[in-house]
Amino acid sequence: MTTVRVLVDAVGQYNSGDIVTDAPDGLVDIAKKEIRNAATGQLLAEIVDGNGAIDGVPSERELQLQTELEQSKAREAELLEQIDILQSEGELKELKATAKELKISGYTKMDVEELKLAISAAGGAADGK
Repeated sequence: MTTVRVLVDAVGQYNSGDIVTDAPDGLVDIAKKEIRNAATGQLLAEIVDGNGAIDGVPSERELQLQTELEQSKAREAELLEQIDILQSEGELKELKATAKELKISGYTKMDVEELKLAISAAGGAADGK
């Protein structure tokens, strides 16, 4: 059973965009031999698999979508990193405020982990609340 995608109008009884499952031998031959329109040079039909891929080669649209997907994933990673930075900055501010209330010396130069330890040692809540 061969599936063929018709690329131009009026190829036999089929029109552009038609996907013909169990295509007749003549249409399969047109696709296999890569016969083109004499006037425009456009390919008349192509063999496709069950997913619509042409002989295992991704279409131009599939390649474009893959590129867009990769760009979206990269952007998502950037945004997640920015969220992590903002959250850690917020946590740092809370811890510094707690350390200030507890009058812990040198709190302004401490990182998050050092502040948590110093707050715990001073008897405060290490989560900054």
